[in-house]
Amino acid sequence: MRIFILTCALFFIAFNAKSADNLRIFSQPEIPSQEVLDRLNLKMMWRAFSPMEGKRDGYHDVQISENQIIAQTRSGTIVVFNSETGEVIWKTNFGKPYQVFYNLAFNDKFVFAVNENDLYALDRKNGSIAWQSSFGLSISAPPSVDKHHLFLSGSNGRIYCYALPLFKKNGQFSGYEKSDFFNRITKKAIVDVPDDNPESNALAPAYGVGSTRSRGPQPKLIWEFQTRLILNYPLLVTEEIVSAVGIKGDLVALNIHSDLGHTTLETNPGYSADKAVIVPPSRYESIAYIGSMDACLHAFDLQAGKLLWRYTIGSTVHHRPFVTDNEIFVTGEKNGLVKLSRETGLPMWNINNGNRFTSAQEKSDRIIAANSKFLYTLDRSGKMVIIDRTNGAYLTTWDVHDFVFPVVNRTNDRLFLAANNGLIICMRDRDFTKPMLHIKKSLSTTPDSVPTIDAPVPNDILKKILETKIKEEEGVEKPLQELLDEITKKYNVKFEINKKAFAAMMILDADKKPVKAPAADNIPLAVWLTGILDPLGITYQGVVDTILLFPAEKPIKDK
Repeated sequence: MRIFILTCALFFIAFNAKSADNLRIFSQPEIPSQEVLDRLNLKMMWRAFSPMEGKRDGYHDVQISENQIIAQTRSGTIVVFNSETGEVIWKTNFGKPYQVFYNLAFNDKFVFAVNENDLYALDRKNGSIAWQSSFGLSISAPPSVDKHHLFLSGSNGRIYCYALPLFKKNGQFSGYEKSDFFNRITKKAIVDVPDDNPESNALAPAYGVGSTRSRGPQPKLIWEFQTRLILNYPLLVTEEIVSAVGIKGDLVALNIHSDLGHTTLETNPGYSADKAVIVPPSRYESIAYIGSMDACLHAFDLQAGKLLWRYTIGSTVHHRPFVTDNEIFVTGEKNGLVKLSRETGLPMWNINNGNRFTSAQEKSDRIIAANSKFLYTLDRSGKMVIIDRTNGAYLTTWDVHDFVFPVVNRTNDRLFLAANNGLIICMRDRDFTKPMLHIKKSLSTTPDSVPTIDAPVPNDILKKILETKIKEEEGVEKPLQELLDEITKKYNVKFEINKKAFAAMMILDADKKPVKAPAADNIPLAVWLTGILDPLGITYQGVVDTILLFPAEKPIKDK
């Protein structure tokens, strides 16, 4: 048994080290030409750069969530983009450079980042640190979260469940969810306000109190459970269940809420005891889809604790399954990409491959994006292979090998390409103006969308300027940009008009709109700015040291 575990671990390390080496290549790709875009019926939506510290740096992970792209670099910078416009919502760096080991996790309120031995919770609206915790344990996988809980996988095989600190709208700490009083009907929880200091305990359930680097209200340990698994993958979290898949292919599922008994599922009977899992599993509602070195994909119902179906791919599953409402796309190492029915596990392609028919598209190694017509896949040489989604037929190729960091969009149909010089580009098929979601049935159970345009969230310096009380006489009518330039010189603030956002709402020449500044008598600068912009149907948001101007839903004077 020890030899087997050691073999699995060494294979896992070698496999991921090889993949990581490929992802670390520094390249400087060119922007796709209009000729190429026309040939592929693609439209360039936007391009942007994440800040990099030279050739040593590069992307660590890039994830798409609702209307945001959340990117983390190896040096520790996190950048959040609007996925439709490419505008930077916020960017930040913290902790020690090049101490990033795990992918980010996030819910509707926070982004969770691990740096060295600390966990940071960043506000998803502005990137500010809500709290920081120093680990008192060694973790072996990225954290997992839902709206109210944080889950950690210990290198000792132990799973830890914490209640996240809850905050009021004004940012004030309000307590924790009491999981032992969770209402299974309303799906709501009673809030527990502790008597002791919420900042006193760090993430140290087994090894004592964390270091003095911990700050802010700390997560509260609800329960911990000892497994016999080697935990290397993010835990799968539903409304009531948290489950783990070990690298040997065994599985455990626990009830999140401590008033309900923990339920340990038996080892999946579809897995051989000597076959490993080398890619993270995927989940659709309460069903886990697990690929392994036994050349099979397993569909396992976490709620019922039973195997639903198993499909033999023919070789090791070496990329995480891509799941939609009706389909699963999975790749065998030697076979290529297969399309299966999510409900039955039966193949949905019958491809003519010369002298034989096959259920796999052998030219494709992994899928990175999809719409209702096409699948955008990569082969092993770095070329993009575009295939017909309905029948799996090969259509054309595009050499994108300089975009070395594959961004897999499991959320919608937008196509992203990235390189380690910081460049990231977004494209779409010209026939799809609105994003097409891959999973629609589960929208009611996913976190609420996080708006990218919200009440102003400036940094500390800009906040002080906006709070400064001013006196102004009523101005004369002039173009908006001219007035903004005057305010910039007088109050040392910077403005930027989001022209893409105005163009999307068919508003042209927003900077030339005539405007008259109202009088101000000892009122905050922010209030005065609102009085200038509201009649024009314009709102604003403070990002770092700049005030970004966006179109409001409707001008005040028209309401």
